[in-house]
Amino acid sequence: MKRRYAIQIAAGAVLGAAGLLLPFLADGMEALSSLLVTIGLVLLAVAAVRHWRFRDEPEKDERTQKIGAYGISYSWFLTLVFLAILFWVDYLGVLALTVESVLLATILLMGLSARIFQWYFFRQGDVA
Repeated sequence: MKRRYAIQIAAGAVLGAAGLLLPFLADGMEALSSLLVTIGLVLLAVAAVRHWRFRDEPEKDERTQKIGAYGISYSWFLTLVFLAILFWVDYLGVLALTVESVLLATILLMGLSARIFQWYFFRQGDVA
């Protein structure tokens, strides 16, 4: 196991354990406790999946970096178009939008579209 993965797994375990113990040590810390447990579990999961996926092989090379950059670029462009459409929909009164709904839709669109574009470019082969 790469040293980086071991450190990430240990950090996730420590944060998760701290989040589990915090409510017993201090009153009124439930929100912080759940946040620490969540962060710890995410660290654990990401490190474990990366270790399982890459083992001791390199995680990225020039091709994967190029594909990742293209996917993120296309995702940003799609998000800008989406936000422009939302602006005009709200400005023309077609739909009443709240800040929360716009933020949630934008975050989901950016994350999902970046992964979808990267997946597409990986399957397509060489980019540009």
